[in-house]
Amino acid sequence: MRYSRAFTLLELIVVIFIITLVGAMVFSSAMNKEKKEKKVLDISTLPSSLRDSFKHQGDVELFCIQKCQECFTIQNGQITSYDNGVKFGKEVKLYKLDEDNHFVQLDELGRFKDKKLCLRYHLYPNGSTTQLVIQNSDGIFYLPSFFGEAKKVEDMDEAKALWIKESYSLRDSGAFY
Repeated sequence: MRYSRAFTLLELIVVIFIITLVGAMVFSSAMNKEKKEKKVLDISTLPSSLRDSFKHQGDVELFCIQKCQECFTIQNGQITSYDNGVKFGKEVKLYKLDEDNHFVQLDELGRFKDKKLCLRYHLYPNGSTTQLVIQNSDGIFYLPSFFGEAKKVEDMDEAKALWIKESYSLRDSGAFY
């Protein structure tokens, strides 16, 4: 009798099972690494990062203490530490435009754990955010209120022009809500 040199069905099934098992372990570890990568929050990614992190979760406010090195979120009355890391730079200054179209520096934003807040940023349920101009050691950033991305600007005049342009375009369109 002559035996052929081929795999039996059982041997093929075992090999396929082993390959599938090894593949699943490799892909699951790659997915876990991707999930575990912390996205450091900086001014240029602040609006988009908060929208991605808290999508469809209602009203969320981010606030920071310790010269913007330690941040927390408030959601449904619960305060939790923002553990993904922050990189806002040094000497963070916040500005808003007043009724006369002049920038006003926001100094007193409140206190937490008896420490002065250096940043308060609100994400509303509809996805809009607090409109701000933030100045730090990296430059000046305009943060629009309605779904736009943060934009680095050359000077306060450019930030003012963007702020006014957004407020007038929304006022005139009537199409936002």
